[in-house]
Amino acid sequence: MDREHDVVVIGAGFAGLYAVHKFRDQLGLRVQGFEAADGPGGTWWWNRYPGARCDFESVHYSYSFSADLQREWEWTERFAAQPEILSYLEWVADRLDVRRSFRFSTKVAGLTWDEARSRWSVALDDGSRCTARFVVTCVGNLSVPKEPEFPGAENFAGEIYQTSRWPHGDVDFRGKRVGVVGTGSTGIQVIPEIARQAAHLTVFQRTPNFAAPLRNAVVEPAERRWNAENHAEVRRGTRDSFLGAPYPAPSGSARTASSEERRRIYDEYWAQGGFRFVASTFDDLLFDEEANATAADYIRERIRERVADPAVADLLSPHDHPYASKRPPFETDYYETFNLEHVDLVDVRSAPIERIVENGLRTTERLHELDVIVLATGFDAATGPLLALGPVGRDGQTLDAKWVDGPNTYLGLQTAGFPNLFMITGPLSAAGLYNNPLAIEDHLDFLGELLHHALERGARTIEASPEAEDRWGALCTGLLNHTVIPKAKSSWYMGANIPGKPRATYLFAGGAPLFRAITAEVADRDYAGFAIDGHETRIPPMVKLDPSVALALGAMLLQKVKPLDQCTLEESRAMIDSLAALQAPGPETRVTNLQDPRGRLYRPEGTGPFPVVVHCHGGGWVAGSVDLADAFCRRVAVGAGVMVLSVDYRLAPEHPFPAAPDDVFEALRWARSHVAEFGGDPERLAIMGDSAGGNLAAATALRARDSGIRLSGQVLVYPALDPDASTPSRTEFVDGPFISVAAGEQMWHSYLRGAEVTPLAAPNRAESLADLAPALVLTVECDPLRDEGEDYADALAAAAVPVVRRRFDGLVHGVLDMSALVPRVAEMHGAISTFLGEIFGSGDASRPDREAVSAKG
Repeated sequence: MDREHDVVVIGAGFAGLYAVHKFRDQLGLRVQGFEAADGPGGTWWWNRYPGARCDFESVHYSYSFSADLQREWEWTERFAAQPEILSYLEWVADRLDVRRSFRFSTKVAGLTWDEARSRWSVALDDGSRCTARFVVTCVGNLSVPKEPEFPGAENFAGEIYQTSRWPHGDVDFRGKRVGVVGTGSTGIQVIPEIARQAAHLTVFQRTPNFAAPLRNAVVEPAERRWNAENHAEVRRGTRDSFLGAPYPAPSGSARTASSEERRRIYDEYWAQGGFRFVASTFDDLLFDEEANATAADYIRERIRERVADPAVADLLSPHDHPYASKRPPFETDYYETFNLEHVDLVDVRSAPIERIVENGLRTTERLHELDVIVLATGFDAATGPLLALGPVGRDGQTLDAKWVDGPNTYLGLQTAGFPNLFMITGPLSAAGLYNNPLAIEDHLDFLGELLHHALERGARTIEASPEAEDRWGALCTGLLNHTVIPKAKSSWYMGANIPGKPRATYLFAGGAPLFRAITAEVADRDYAGFAIDGHETRIPPMVKLDPSVALALGAMLLQKVKPLDQCTLEESRAMIDSLAALQAPGPETRVTNLQDPRGRLYRPEGTGPFPVVVHCHGGGWVAGSVDLADAFCRRVAVGAGVMVLSVDYRLAPEHPFPAAPDDVFEALRWARSHVAEFGGDPERLAIMGDSAGGNLAAATALRARDSGIRLSGQVLVYPALDPDASTPSRTEFVDGPFISVAAGEQMWHSYLRGAEVTPLAAPNRAESLADLAPALVLTVECDPLRDEGEDYADALAAAAVPVVRRRFDGLVHGVLDMSALVPRVAEMHGAISTFLGEIFGSGDASRPDREAVSAKG
C-alpha cells in the first residue's frame, strides 16, 4: 500500500463511492479509500435485517450525477429493499471502477493532524499508517449502533441479533419465541417480517411512533424502462423541494384549513404513501404545534381503525411528542401485526426492562421467556461515527473534547481546529431532512470545487473559521427551535436517544433549497467562512440571518419567488403586495378612508386629542400600498396611542419624482389644518416611513423644516437615501438577501426618470441637517441600505439633531412586512412605540444622552 495520498476517503457507501470518483477521476488526485466492511454498500452492507428498505422512492434514492447510471439501472420496486440497494451500489462501484481504490475489511483507528507537514496521519486497525493532505469522512449518520443498554446478554442461552449488524445468512425464526426490543423505524420494518415466521413474538415498546403507510409496490418492466429512459423528467424539481424529492407542494396551513379540507388532504396523501404525508399535506406541520396536532390526531385515528384491541391501539398511539419530531417511519402491515394471536405488545415505559437472563428478558413486572432477542434500538447518530475515528486536531485537541457539549461545524462539512478534515453530511448538515443521496452529492460537489479552488492557489490548508462555525451553529439551533423537533424527548435528531450524549442541535432544519442557496453563496463569495492558508473571509450574508428570516427566505425559494431585480413592474407589485400575507393581523382600531389626501386614518381608543404620525409605506416608490401597511399602522396606533395617517401616494413610473414627496408633504399640511376634526393634535406631528417610505419621510422632514412646520419627530426604518451611495453594506449585501442592489437601482431609475437628484430625492445631500426633528433610525444588519441609514443618523447627530439609532442583527430589508414569520419584528414595533411615546409624552427626546445612541438588537 502507498503511504502518501492526496485524499483518504473513509467509507464505501453512497458518499464514499462518489467521493473516490469525484477526487480521483474528476480532480485527478491520488485517492485511497478505506472501508471496514468486506465490500461496498455502507449502511446497506451492514443493515440486512428482514424488511430493510429505503423510504424515499427508489428512483430518487439513487445517484443523479450521471445520466448513464440513471439510464442503465432499473428499479424493480417503488421502495427498494436492502438487497436491491446493495446490488445497485455494488454495480455502481464496478461501473465507476472505484473498488480498486478501496481497501476493504480495513478500519480507520485514528486520525492525527501533523502541523509541521500539514498532513493527516491515518492509523489503521492492522497497525499500519498512511498520510493524506485531505481526509474525507463518508461514514454516514446512522452507522454506529447504539450500545445495548441491558445487562446480562452474556448469560442468554438463545440467539441475540442487532438489526444494524445482521448476519449475512438467513436467520430462521420458525417455531421460536422471539422478542423485538424497539419500535423506531427499524423495529417498524422488522416486526411484521418476524411475525410471519415466529411461533410467538413479543414486542417491547418504550416509545410508540407515528407510522404512516409506505405503499410499496412492484414496478412493472415497462414502467422500469420508462423511468430509466426518462430520468430527467422523473427527477425534475428534486432539489427544489424541502426534502429533496419532487412531491406535490403542500396546501397552506393545517391550522387555518377547514376540518373537511384537512381530512380530504390527509386522506389523499395517506393513500399515496411515503413522505408525501409529511411533505405534501400542509406547510406548517413541522413548525406549528397546533397544526401538527391535526396530523397527530389523524394518525391516531387511523391506528385505532387498524388495531382491533383498543388498549393495544392506545399503547401504539404516541401522545408524548409531535408528529415528525422524530424521523417519520413508514410501515407495511405493522399495525395489523398486533391483531395476530401470537403477537404481544409489552409497554416497557410502565414496566422497564431490568436485564437479559438465561431464558429471556426480565422486566420489573415479569419474565418473558424467549429463544431469540432482536435489538432494534437505533444508532449513535451524526457524531458517533466521526468520534469513533478518534480525530486529533491542532494542538492535540480531540474531537471528543471539542464536541463535549454537542457538535460544532460549518455547513456540516468541517469543524475549526481540524484543517483539511471534511465530513460529508456531517452534524449540522441538511442530511437529517434531505434525501441522502442528493444531500451527499451536494456536499461532495461543493467540496470538490472548494478543493479545486484551494489547490489552484497552491494552498496547504482549508479550515472553517471559528466565527463561521459559531454563526452556523446559532443559525442551525435557531432553525431547529422554530420546529417541533425539540419537543421530542428521546429523538436521535437531538442526540437524546443515547445516555450521556449532549442534548444539542445535530441537523440543519431549513430544508434542501435553503441549504443549497447558502452553500452556493459561500462558493460565490470565495468560499466565505473558510480560512484558506489562514486567510479568513467574511461570513456570508445568509449565514448571518436570524433563523426566522432564513425560514421565510426558504419558503420563498420553495415557492420559486423570482428575485425582484428579475421581475417586471407588475410582478414586483404583486410580489410586494403579497407580503401582506406574511404579517400578523393588526389590532382592531377605528379606521377612516380619506379621499383628499388619499390615505387612511387610524385612531386608537380614547378621547384624544392624539398625536399624529404621517406614515409612508415602503415598496421602492413603484409598489406597496396602504393595504400593505395596514397591519403595521394599526399596531403603531394602538401600541403608541397615536393617530396614524397612512398616505396613499402616487407610484412611479406612472408618476415619477417628485409626485410621491409632493403627496406626502400635502398630507402633512392637511394634517396641520384638518386632523383636529378627527381627534388629532396638529401641534404634535411626526413623520415615519420604511425603505422608500423612509426616504419620503426624511425628505418631508427637511421640507417641513424649510416651510416652518414644526415636527416632533421622524422615524426612518432602513431608509433608501441616495441612488449613488457607495458603502460597505452595498458591497457586502449586493445580492441581498431579499433585496439586491440591482433591484434598488431599478427602483431608483423608475422613480427619478432622469430628474436631477436634489435633497428632496436624496435627503443626505442637504446642505444642512440642523434643526431637524429628533429622529429614530432603525437599520437591519443584512441590508445593502444599512450603512446609508446609519451614516445619515450620524450626520443628523453631527448637526446636533437628537438621534436614536438601532441596528437589528440578522434581519433583512423588508422584514417589517414579515411580522407573522419573524418574531423580532415586535422589537422594531416596540422601539417605534417607545420613541413616539417619548417625543409626544413625558419623555425628552432632546436629552444629550440620547444623541447618536447606537444599540444592537
